[in-house]
Amino acid sequence: MTATTAAPLPLQSPLESPASPPRNSSHKPVNLTRVFRWIYLTLLGIFFAVPMLAMARFAFQSVPVALLTPDKLFTGWSIEPLMNALTDTQALNAARISVTLAILSILINLVLLIPLAIVTEIKAPKLRPVLTAVTLLPWVVPPIALVVGVSATFRASAPWFLASIYSLVPFYALWALPFTYRALDAGLQAINAKTLYEAARSMGASFTTTVFKVLLPNMRASIVAAATLTAALVLGEFAFASLLLKETLPTYLVNFQRSDARGGLALAIFILILTALVIGISVRLMRKRGLNISSTGL
Repeated sequence: MTATTAAPLPLQSPLESPASPPRNSSHKPVNLTRVFRWIYLTLLGIFFAVPMLAMARFAFQSVPVALLTPDKLFTGWSIEPLMNALTDTQALNAARISVTLAILSILINLVLLIPLAIVTEIKAPKLRPVLTAVTLLPWVVPPIALVVGVSATFRASAPWFLASIYSLVPFYALWALPFTYRALDAGLQAINAKTLYEAARSMGASFTTTVFKVLLPNMRASIVAAATLTAALVLGEFAFASLLLKETLPTYLVNFQRSDARGGLALAIFILILTALVIGISVRLMRKRGLNISSTGL
């Protein structure tokens, strides 16, 4: 009789079932949130890029749309319209006026809001929602109603105020209040101003020394952000200047486009790109300092 020896069965882990399919370690679930985010950003980029490309083609390309063919897409381009606009004396004067108004508006807002924001953050943080609502009040009143009311008030008592180009400064300062306060408030919260204040005071520093040597140096990024946002608003504001019959850079662009449409659009694109670069630098500064960008409206 021949003895038969059974082959040993392979050892099997109790956690694995012989009928279970092999696992594919390379398969990863699709992140729908990321997909929708990229789709949204792509559509948003197309929404902004297509009008900008059309403006740039009209401003810098001399080929009419009716004669534009695929072989002429890169012909006839020139920066001559932009150079003509930049060398115009009225354009330089309007730009100088707008820059002056922007600087004065920035100074007024910073002088008014920096002490108020610091005191609110340190002494009365519960008043922050109230101050936020108060800074939004200028946006409740439309520009035309604000200008008409102020003009009716000062036309009889102080006509020199309305005749001056500097009459725009209070309107611009009011209109920029929400941006300025939110940038400063975000900066104070990011540096934990109350803790810094209490630490400096416990070491014997006076209130003035604490503000100027501790808080303000740490608020540089938020101050730059507030100034940048105010400057961008002033350089692009049209309603107040038009209603008060003042020639600033935006009102000049409207009048200049009537005589030279290509040069006006070229100058508008140049200003838009320059403003975007300045705001981008400001946002980068805030991120380096660890500020909350979303809370500033950026």
